[in-house]
Amino acid sequence: MRQQAPSPSAYAGEGFLFVGCQSTKSKGGRGMRQFKSVLMAFALVLVLALPTLAAADLQAAVAWLREQVQADGGVSDGFSEGSSVGATVDVVLAAAAVGEDVSTWATPSPLDFLATQASTAAGTGTLAKLTLAAVATGQDPTNFGGVDLVAGINAAYDAATGRFDGLVIDHAFAMLALKNAGVAIPDGAARALIDLQAEDGGWSFDGASQSDTNTTALAIQALVAADAGDAAIVKALGFLKTQQNEDGGFPYQKPSAYGTDTDANSTAWVIQALTATGDIAVPSPEEALAALQTESGAFQWQAAVPGENLLATAQAVFALAGYSYVQVPVVEAARPPAVPTLLAETGAPATTWLWLALVGVVLLSGGLVLKRA
Repeated sequence: MRQQAPSPSAYAGEGFLFVGCQSTKSKGGRGMRQFKSVLMAFALVLVLALPTLAAADLQAAVAWLREQVQADGGVSDGFSEGSSVGATVDVVLAAAAVGEDVSTWATPSPLDFLATQASTAAGTGTLAKLTLAAVATGQDPTNFGGVDLVAGINAAYDAATGRFDGLVIDHAFAMLALKNAGVAIPDGAARALIDLQAEDGGWSFDGASQSDTNTTALAIQALVAADAGDAAIVKALGFLKTQQNEDGGFPYQKPSAYGTDTDANSTAWVIQALTATGDIAVPSPEEALAALQTESGAFQWQAAVPGENLLATAQAVFALAGYSYVQVPVVEAARPPAVPTLLAETGAPATTWLWLALVGVVLLSGGLVLKRA
């Protein structure tokens, strides 16, 4: 765990308690020392109590997620009927967070589905999330589904700008994926991310629009992973405080033409950032998130929007189990997916070239037939 930024007392008393931070000197004498002791004891009680408050129904939530697995092993993100790589990764991480092995859930399993999608995965963010899923299931991210995911991420890096291809969120996910894969994060990546921080302390998904809680929470985790940007992290935590609702939860952003009610996804992402930095928010976002769980075990998106939500459920479980993307939990798959044989020169699955060879044979045969005719 990285050391927290020094002297973050500017935000003390405004809703965030910074546990274990370097404190500034005070002339308060014995009374002040006693006050600090009481404050730290209170914070410790909160830390010990939060898992009890939040984790009681996580198994029920994961059981519900298991029921959502489709015939191909993946899950739908709720926006379309087909299985989604991103949503399936979220489910894999949620399962690992409570010690579940998704490879035993079904045949094919969520892990099988992700492995079959690796060869056609496009975009830095997708490669990064697949890397997190590979690590969380004890698989090799340099040969997952016959694809070197790490090489793909590194190929998306521009040393001149310090940026990975894609949006800010893709850049942050790439940093986190490399950290989990045990690969060094490029030196310029953290600096590039810090340069994208807005004046209000937050980050936006595209680096140009209004800051939002989701991108900010992910950026914080990426900087923690890179062991960089202490001042930027403290500033970002200050921004998150301005976004917290009275119930302790978080919306996507404030102000917003679409409303600022607490939603499960945003609250879960912020909890991950707080977990990564070791900080505590008061009132508790964990309680606000737990309040969105339904009788089925699933979580709903917002209190005013009834209905089971897969993304909200998966992200809530991961956060309430006490994990962040800085270091994902690992539950080694008992039934790992089949790994295609890689060709030495290209790194492509051998099955791809087999099909091309067969097509060539068919075309050649057709040409011979026409010639004879």
